[in-house]
Amino acid sequence: MKKLFYLAIWSVLVLPVKVLAAGEVTPTGDVVLTNPLAADSIPAILNRIIDFMLIVAGPIAVIMTIYAAYLFITAGDNQERVKTARKTLMYVIIGVAILILSKGIVSLSKSFLEVPTETPPANTNTNSG
Repeated sequence: MKKLFYLAIWSVLVLPVKVLAAGEVTPTGDVVLTNPLAADSIPAILNRIIDFMLIVAGPIAVIMTIYAAYLFITAGDNQERVKTARKTLMYVIIGVAILILSKGIVSLSKSFLEVPTETPPANTNTNSG
């Protein structure tokens, strides 16, 4: 029974990966591999990951902020619930700040790592005649 379970897991997890690794064969017989990441550099991959995280974390941050507000409103004299609400709100703010800063850090590191292209100096000749 255990072998059957492992075979099922292997067929579900490993076989699709082997199929995705196959490239397209052109009529001339060349194999063309497509880029599944849709990004050409590490900063582009990081930007895509961070954009996805922002899309996922945005609604979660709103829900957690509403939950913290609910805890504040219903706390009354219960100092433990007030403390929990403050911690929740603080964690939401820290999480959103980290996501926003990560976007800036990636673009800043990209600007540091890019090789500057040399442009010819502009013609500043002011001879009028």
